[in-house]
Amino acid sequence: MRLAVVALALFLSACASQQSGDVCAPQSAAACPVYKAPEDARGACAPACASRGAAPVTAMPVPSGFQPWAEGYDSGMRFVVGDTLKVTLPFYDDEDVTTTVAPDGNIYIGLVGKVHAAGRTPEALQADLEARYGKYLRFPDVGVIPTDFGNRQVYVGGEVSDPGAYPLNGQTGVLEAVFLAGGFEDTAERKNVVLIRRGPNDLPMMRFLDLQSFSRDGTPTENTLLQPFDIVIVPKSRIAKINLFVDQYIEGVIPFNQNFSYVLIGGQR
Repeated sequence: MRLAVVALALFLSACASQQSGDVCAPQSAAACPVYKAPEDARGACAPACASRGAAPVTAMPVPSGFQPWAEGYDSGMRFVVGDTLKVTLPFYDDEDVTTTVAPDGNIYIGLVGKVHAAGRTPEALQADLEARYGKYLRFPDVGVIPTDFGNRQVYVGGEVSDPGAYPLNGQTGVLEAVFLAGGFEDTAERKNVVLIRRGPNDLPMMRFLDLQSFSRDGTPTENTLLQPFDIVIVPKSRIAKINLFVDQYIEGVIPFNQNFSYVLIGGQR
C-alpha cells in the first residue's frame, strides 16, 4: 500500500512539472536555429525552452548537391543578363557607349573588347574598365550607369494559383512573390516553401522557409528578399498528398461506389 501511495505521488509530481510553463525539460534535440540553412536542416530540433506539450520540430532534409546557404552572397546591385548600362568617359565623349549584358554574361565595347559584367557590381565593373581603358587612353576615367533592368525575373511554381515567371521590381520577398503568382492554393504547404538560388561558383543553394510563421509572428528570416532568377516552389501539404493518393490509386483504379453497402441476405447460398 505504501509503495502504491509513493508511486502515485511521483506520478502527480511529474504531471505538475509538465504542466508548468516555467519549467523546461532537458532537450535531447538541438535548439531550432532562427536562421535556417541546409546544414541546419539535418534532423530534429527543439526550442531552447519547450512550451507545454511542444514536440520537437523535424526539419526538412536538403537534397545532396546543394551547397550551404550564403545570405550575404550577391548582396547589393549586381548586373544580370539582359541589363542595359551606359559606359561614359568624361574626357572622351565620343567613346561613350550604351550596351546590354549578353547571354554569355559579357558586354562588348569596341575599344576594349569583351568584358565580363554579369554578377558584378557597377563599382567593380568600373574599376575593371578603367584598367582596360588605361592601356589606350591618357585619362581613363570611367562611369558605369545602369539604365534598364527589364530582364530581372523570379520563378514561382508549385501550389500557387498562377505559376510562372514574374518581374522583380524593387525589394520583393518570397511571400510577395507568392502573391504575385495568385496566392496559395488550398493544397499548399506553407511551412516548408523552397527557395533555390544560384550561389558562389554557380552552384545552387537551397533553404526552406516557414511562411506560415512569418504571417503569424513576423519572423523576418522566413521572408527572404529575392534575387534575380531565384526559384520559389510551394510544395503540397501532407493532407493534399494523401488526398491525391486516394484519388489516383484507390478511386481512380478500383471501380467502387462509395455509397455501396454490403447486404447479407440470410438463407441465400
